[in-house]
Amino acid sequence: MVDRCNAQDKTIIEHVQIIDLENDAHLPKGRCIEGMLAGNDNWRSPEAHFKGELNKPTDMFSFAIVVSNPILWGNGALMGVLPALICLQRQVSYFGDQEGLKGLMKHTDDDEVSCQVLQMLWEERHEEHIPYKLFSEWPDVFDPVFKDFILGLTSLDPHKRLTARQALDHPWLANF
Repeated sequence: MVDRCNAQDKTIIEHVQIIDLENDAHLPKGRCIEGMLAGNDNWRSPEAHFKGELNKPTDMFSFAIVVSNPILWGNGALMGVLPALICLQRQVSYFGDQEGLKGLMKHTDDDEVSCQVLQMLWEERHEEHIPYKLFSEWPDVFDPVFKDFILGLTSLDPHKRLTARQALDHPWLANF
C-alpha cells in the first residue's frame, strides 16, 4: 500500500506499507515458519521455493524482487515450463555465489532433494541454454546505488541479506 502525491512533476511517496494478507504472520525474534510454500512463484525467495525457514530475510528478498521486477523480469511470459524452476534458475544465476548457495542449503535443512536441485541449478547456470547472467554484471542497469540495494537484499543466503532497517537506511531509498 502506498500513499503518494504528485507535486510539480514529481511523485512524492508519503507512506509505504507492504502487505500480503493471505500469508501474514507476526514472528517473534528468532522464530520462523517452515514447511509452507508461501507467496507467489514470481517473488518467492529461494528458501521459500523449498519450504525452508521463512522469516524476515525471506520478506526482504521478496521485496527486492517486487521493487526490481520491471527491470529484472519485464513482461517475459514463459510458456510450457514450470515457473517455479525458472524463477529458481534465475535467482541462482542472477544472485548466486558459492557462499550464498551453501547458506541457502543450510536454510533448507540440508534436505537431500533440495540440495540436489540447487546443485544442479548452480552447475547449469553457465550452460548455453541458460541465458541468465549475474545481476552485478548487467550493463543496462546503470545506477550503481540501485544495483547495490538489490544485491544487498538478494543474497541466496538469508543470513547475508540486508535487514529492513538497513534497507530503509540505504541511499537508494533516500531518493524517495
